Order: sequence, then C-alpha cells, then structure tokens
Amino acid sequence: MSRTPHSVSALSVTGSTYSLTLRVLHWLTALCMFVVIPVAWYMTTMDRHAPSRGSWVNFHKSIGLTVLLLTLIRVVTRLSGTAPPLPQRIPAFEQTLAHIGHGLLYLILFAMPISGYINSYGGGHPVNWFWLFQVPAVVPADKALGHLGSKVHYWLAYLTYVLIAGHVLAVIYHQLVQRVDILGRMTGRAGKR
Repeated sequence: MSRTPHSVSALSVTGSTYSLTLRVLHWLTALCMFVVIPVAWYMTTMDRHAPSRGSWVNFHKSIGLTVLLLTLIRVVTRLSGTAPPLPQRIPAFEQTLAHIGHGLLYLILFAMPISGYINSYGGGHPVNWFWLFQVPAVVPADKALGHLGSKVHYWLAYLTYVLIAGHVLAVIYHQLVQRVDILGRMTGRAGKR
C-alpha cells in the first residue's frame, strides 16, 4: 500500500537518526528529568522535620548530578560527531526555533544541577551520590552563595517546565500536524519504514 505525500514521513535522508550513543543519552536524561521533577514537588511539600525528607532530598540531588554528568557526556559526543539535519519539510523559522529551544535545553541541563549544587554546598549540605560516595565540594560553605544558588535553582525550574513542555509539544505538532516523523530521529527508526 503506497503512502500519500501527507503520511508520516520516514525521512529518507542518509544518516537521519542520531547515533545510538546520543539516543541512549537523550532517553536517560529524559527519564531522569521525569523522575527528578515530581520528586522535587513531593519533597518540597514534606514537613521539614519528616524523617524521610533527607533521603528524598539526597535522591533529588543525586539525580540532578546524574543529569549534569549525562549532559557533559552528551555535549562531548555531539561535538565529536554530527547531528542529522532537520527535515526540509519543516519551515526555516521553525528550524530556527528548534535550534534555540535545544540550546536553551542544554543550558538548563547544566544550570539546574550546578545551581542546585551551589545551593547545597553553599548551605553546608554535602551530597552523597545515591548513598555510594560523597560528591567533592568545589564551592565554599557560604550562606549568601547558597541562598543565591537556591534562588537561581527555584526560578530556573519554571523555565525548565516551559522548555520541556515546548519540546514535547513541538514533537507532537511535527508528528501529528505536519506529519513529519521527527521522533524517529531519537528512536532510530527514521528512514527505516
């Protein structure tokens, strides 16, 4: 059965999917983000003296630092290779918005864990990464610094929500409205149907 021009595109461009390494890093990062956000919401609603609160906070911090590590690996991997081009069927202004959005997402994936780290260590609260080892301190214990990290972390959280929502909605729009299989670039199926 032949496909109409308006069916979901399989992206016939050679090398139209990201490398396996980048796909794995993307989905691991996404998984971490979709865990760390509800954990943050939950732990901030807990009584400050609840016995389990410290464990939830440390779990949140551990995931955040994992996101930072994954993002570092991801950037190095991206810089050492090439990303597949966006499909030509996507208008130029949308491609520009996509590049800006991706740049901001990378910025957030660095800024959120770093500001959280500054909040934690500036406030004199070390991080025990998944209860395996204590993360080294590279900032001094300083109340003002910790407070600054806290404020930055708090406000960046709202930008994080907006960027993630925009990213997901853009994928849905490309898939269902424009009928371009943009998701296939991150699942490895683009160009295989």
